[in-house]
Amino acid sequence: MKPNVIVIPLLSAILIFVSGCQPEPGIDKGKFSELNRALADLKSSIAAGKPCDGSDALLKRLASGTEALKDKTTSKAESDLIKAYAHLLTTYDDGLLFCQFLTRVPQYQFVPKGRIYVFQELDPLVQKYGLSTENHLYKPTGVSWRSIDRDSIKVIWESAESQIKNIENMVNYN
Repeated sequence: MKPNVIVIPLLSAILIFVSGCQPEPGIDKGKFSELNRALADLKSSIAAGKPCDGSDALLKRLASGTEALKDKTTSKAESDLIKAYAHLLTTYDDGLLFCQFLTRVPQYQFVPKGRIYVFQELDPLVQKYGLSTENHLYKPTGVSWRSIDRDSIKVIWESAESQIKNIENMVNYN
């Protein structure tokens, strides 16, 4: 038997297979440059311990950048990146909602120091992030209520930091 009888068809099959396996394009970093700048600003804000300060503009940048690119992805990697940004945006929005309640604490004298009253608007965050609560009884009315530790917000910012690292990895390795 001639070796060419086996080798030539095998090589032909390999060439046909390889030519059909074009690598999918990665991430167009230029397309995501504004979102990446917003990401860097958020990362700096969290690292400085001030994610609640001046956050509205940053939230708008993340939201508008994510919205602008959601239908302009050209690869699975870009689509996954937009989903990661959208998830981060939700987490950041959760953190900012929590920030609003940090300022309400002094209004309620019955809330122990270092605790935050769990308003109805905060309850979904308590559930979503698994924040531990304390039960209390307001003696004048006999109504029970819950509170969370003021530092519970760190759980949300740690989640955001983890998502930021994930996004950075997606950008750097695609």
